[in-house]
Amino acid sequence: MVRRAGRVRKLARAAAPFAVVSVLVATGVGPLPGRSRATAADPGELVARGAVLFATTFTPARGLGPLFNHTGCVGCHVAPTLGGMGPDGLGTATRVGQLTAAGFDPLLGYGGPVARTRSVAELGLPCDLAPGIPPVANITSVRNAPGLYGSGLIDRIPDAAILAGAVPRSDGIHGRAHRVRGTDGQEHIGRFGWKADTASLRQFVADAFRNELGITSPLAPADILVIRPSGRPPCTGESAGIEDDGSIVEAVTAFLAALPPPTVGTSAPRGALLFAGVGCAACHTPSLPVGDLQVPLYSDLLLHDVGSDLDDKVVQGQAGGRDWRTTPLWGLRARPRLLHDGRARTVLDAVLSHGGEAEPVLRRFRQLTPEDRGALLAFLAQL
Repeated sequence: MVRRAGRVRKLARAAAPFAVVSVLVATGVGPLPGRSRATAADPGELVARGAVLFATTFTPARGLGPLFNHTGCVGCHVAPTLGGMGPDGLGTATRVGQLTAAGFDPLLGYGGPVARTRSVAELGLPCDLAPGIPPVANITSVRNAPGLYGSGLIDRIPDAAILAGAVPRSDGIHGRAHRVRGTDGQEHIGRFGWKADTASLRQFVADAFRNELGITSPLAPADILVIRPSGRPPCTGESAGIEDDGSIVEAVTAFLAALPPPTVGTSAPRGALLFAGVGCAACHTPSLPVGDLQVPLYSDLLLHDVGSDLDDKVVQGQAGGRDWRTTPLWGLRARPRLLHDGRARTVLDAVLSHGGEAEPVLRRFRQLTPEDRGALLAFLAQL
């Protein structure tokens, strides 16, 4: 399943820059000024700068706001280390929209599609923009930020490898690739985000800075603010131009790409056989290829209809309310909260929430003997 030699080489390459950035963060090195001078010849410098920026508390003088959810990446990605989940496993944001007979409206220009809970007004700066859920929204969906370990490997999985899994399988399971159009005008295969609506790690980082901090960049040039009449004095942090020339996004992307993937245990072979036999592996594909390396993420990165219990009514691109990207299961043992909104506190709770395409698989899971069910859950607990 995992080509051990290739995996060891990859982890060694990833761990070296990670050790550098850990020292920088631990010693409290401040943000490096200006555009990074890192080049392909010194990637460690770019990774190190990205680690510092990831741990930085941003201010309006550095582009924060005028509406925001957090003042830095660590608001959602700090536990157990930089790049992980939020404190106690929760680092949430809220998607919003309006559902009518005409369909779903993400409320662009009316405070959507991501509500922001804070304003620069709380910092004593003038701003009349109201944070919170837009009054016209009638749909909300809590999203819990996942850990980002191994994101660099997911970024490198070829589109063709994901598309190869989008074929009919037994039990009526048929995943769909989420085709998204990038800023280059070309179609790409989504792989990041709960609904796989983002195709690259760099775009994922740019969107997060814009959505959560209000910091715009060339890949996310327009903030998601309420459209108001011209002539109104802008809030502090509200800019007609971009606030990051791309160097912040570039450095943070490099840092995340250098984070090692979670280690995957191999101590529960009986549970692994049951995982495949019940049908879980039809969506939670044990590995996908990157060159000669098999990446053990336990996901096909495709969209699947998982039923009404997880239907949040939110449409993102080609994904409807019941459609979710197959969650990678690597690192599962370290997650105290599960599912897109963090509602599940145990793996069993998360499994039992599945429906839709997963109904036949769930039925077989329920029919397992207590001993077999325990073995399968023990396998999941060591991922």
